[in-house]
This record gives sequence, C-alpha cells and structure tokens, in this order.
Amino acid sequence: MLFETERLWMTEWQAADWLAFRPIAQDPDVMRYIDSGKLWSDERVRHFVQSQIQKVKESGFCHWKLIERASGALIGFCGLQHYEGEIEIGWWLAKACWGRGLGTEAARVALLDALQRVRLPRVIAMAQPENRASIHIMEKLGMRFERNAARNGINVVVYGIDNTEAVASG
Repeated sequence: MLFETERLWMTEWQAADWLAFRPIAQDPDVMRYIDSGKLWSDERVRHFVQSQIQKVKESGFCHWKLIERASGALIGFCGLQHYEGEIEIGWWLAKACWGRGLGTEAARVALLDALQRVRLPRVIAMAQPENRASIHIMEKLGMRFERNAARNGINVVVYGIDNTEAVASG
C-alpha cells in the first residue's frame, strides 16, 4: 500500500528499514517526548519495524514508513496502531524535518485513510502535555481535547475525533 502527498510517500516497511530508522529512534531530541525519553536499542528498532510489517498483515494498517520525495530518505513514520481498545494515530519525524508541516501533511492522509478506507468510527491521539508540536498537529486535524491520562506511567493528553465530526469538518 502506498499513499502519496505533495512531499511524502507513505508505504509499508521492509525488514532492512530498521537501519535507516535507527538514527531517528536514537536521537535524544526526537525521543524527548516518547515514553520516558529513553533512546531505543538496535534490537528495539528492529522489533518495531518487524511489528509494523506484521500489523499490516493483521489489520491492514500500521505506522507507515515516511519517505521524503525530494531526497528519497526515510524521515519517520505516521499511521495507526491499536491501543487499549481504541485506535491511535501517531507520528515521528527526524529532527531535520521539524517545522515544515510534514507531520501534519502525513497525519491528514493517515486520518483520512483511517476514517474512509478502514472505516473506523473514532480515532484518538496522545501526547505529553509539553509536546506542543504534536498537540498542534492534533488540533489542525480537527481533534478535540478529551482527557488527561497516563500511558506507561507518563502523563499524556488524549485528543479524539469521530467519523461524523471528521465528515462534518471537511
């Protein structure tokens, strides 16, 4: 499966992609608001990529690999995952790609896919309250603040959107 935006390709992972993804998962700035902020080991990066390959087979969606069209570089991921009985949209971008609207560009496509092709009735997103960039993306997607929560012992805010809201907003 492949999604295309003006500046991105969103596609399935291949096993060898862990090598290109490793610098992102081992960048302290990228990982600052991911769980406890701990950098991922090579083994965890490999496991993540393998799990995305498996998730596509099982559910038809995953955190799609993001490729910047201009450079052909793997710059992060964006997509869906199951989380405690709900479906969560999430994204990571390499630090060099921050502040260019690429996260929003990818998230709009992933959310549209979730609501149209996958036909999900509802999608949530979570971020640590200090992660204003991710919260801003959630707001640009039309998601609304729902609650404060804890994820793996870390305080997060939960935003959500249901299919009828997304259709009504556009």
